[in-house]
Amino acid sequence: MVTSVCQNCGSRRFRADRSMAGRLVCQVCGLAAGSRANRTTIRPSGRSRQQRWRWLVGLVIVVILIAVVMG
Repeated sequence: MVTSVCQNCGSRRFRADRSMAGRLVCQVCGLAAGSRANRTTIRPSGRSRQQRWRWLVGLVIVVILIAVVMG
């Protein structure tokens, strides 16, 4: 089955991968044509939990520094 649009990212750019016996692979996301991505890899907000955690830690550090400088 040949798909013209990637089911994961919507791209139309495919390439035959020799290591997968010539199976078409999306050039954008790397998923084989006709496959679906795992639901756990799709993030609706675009940020992973680790990135959110780093943002929160950075924000707490900045607030503490401001409190020390002002006090």
